[in-house]
Amino acid sequence: MSPPDEARFLALLQDHRAILHKVAFAYCRDREDRADLVQEMAIELWRAFGRYDGRARFSTWAYRVAMNVAISHFRGERRRVRGTVPLDDLALEPGGEDPLLGDASDNMRVLRELIRGLDELNRALILLYLDGHTSAQIAEVVGISPGNVTTRVNRLRQRLQEDFARLANPTENLP
Repeated sequence: MSPPDEARFLALLQDHRAILHKVAFAYCRDREDRADLVQEMAIELWRAFGRYDGRARFSTWAYRVAMNVAISHFRGERRRVRGTVPLDDLALEPGGEDPLLGDASDNMRVLRELIRGLDELNRALILLYLDGHTSAQIAEVVGISPGNVTTRVNRLRQRLQEDFARLANPTENLP
């Protein structure tokens, strides 16, 4: 790639870096794993940049590449660590607050855990939806029809609202 292409890529990556962090946060619990995943996504975006033709917005294209990298990483990670217990589940907290979490409220933590519990496609759908993308844009990223996106997102929203209400207010759900 020529130096102007490299400069263009770096500028676009800088402008859209939040996409990589959002996707990594949706697929990884551990801070170090998220950092590694963001790096993998950036490398794959660089490798594929020569094929980016500008027909789609850069953000749409970056989401597609980032999601594919994250899903591949997630699948490989699941196979590799099957049967182990994540450090988070042992209630051992590493020092320092994660800058991506900030001082997230308990409600945000519940919502993030609910999203992490979704399968790969549904996690991608809700992540893109929450980021403000239209059904057509989401369809382009995940490879399903806009109508299917709308239907799935509506069902996901309903399911997450119900699960959130149940988990956020457990005493209200007692008989």
